[in-house]
Amino acid sequence: MHMADALGLGSSAAVAFVGAGGKKTAMGRLTVEGTGEGYDVGYTTTTAMPPPPDLPLALTGPDRWRADLEAHEPPVAVARESVADPARVDRKVRGFEASVVERMFDAGLFDWLLVKADGARKREFKAPGEREPVVPDTATHVVPVASVAAVGAPLTTDVAHRPERVADVTGLEVGDTITPAAVGTVLTHPEGGLRNAPSEASVIPLVNKADTGTRRRIARDVLARALSRTERCSRGVLTSFRSDVCEVVSATATREGQR
Repeated sequence: MHMADALGLGSSAAVAFVGAGGKKTAMGRLTVEGTGEGYDVGYTTTTAMPPPPDLPLALTGPDRWRADLEAHEPPVAVARESVADPARVDRKVRGFEASVVERMFDAGLFDWLLVKADGARKREFKAPGEREPVVPDTATHVVPVASVAAVGAPLTTDVAHRPERVADVTGLEVGDTITPAAVGTVLTHPEGGLRNAPSEASVIPLVNKADTGTRRRIARDVLARALSRTERCSRGVLTSFRSDVCEVVSATATREGQR
């Protein structure tokens, strides 16, 4: 299944990705799919990001982005400026305030605008900090992401970004084993994956790195727990970009199975 179909994207979408363990890869997959369908795709951030290696990069200011982007054929990544001497990566760019991204989408330059809305320092799992995520009000879809590889690992900074925030949301202690219930809780908690999601946006939790049969079973368990916590989500998605897996988990089927 195409990821765009799994997420329920139409011909016009602003998709904000939050969380950890697969945001950039998922955005890259959607860029390829959207371009293949003839859509104009933009790729940006409201925080900072390594620029995607397979896309041209337009660096532009908050007041001149329209003219600069009209000079580029999509798909294109767009950011405000380069980061000098970034930690952990060779190259990083800063993005825009949410209001600029909102105007960018409203301008109609892109059919799909993909937005990395927080950072995770290459960890598998996270809960947002006080100032995160920075989700544009015009986001039509919000995708909270976690990696199934976090399950079974200790809740430490080796695996989780802001483990103390995960502990606050889940009731775990730092150092405890991360469970499917803990990951599912964070994905759809008001202080987790639902934090700052616009009220009209579709929220679709995504569990990545389901690379084996065992991991796919665990990912389904994570999503079942996430979907059982809220009426906000109609579905979840499990993915393995390594094994080319993209599977929808229905909230309705999950809730009926729990009766």
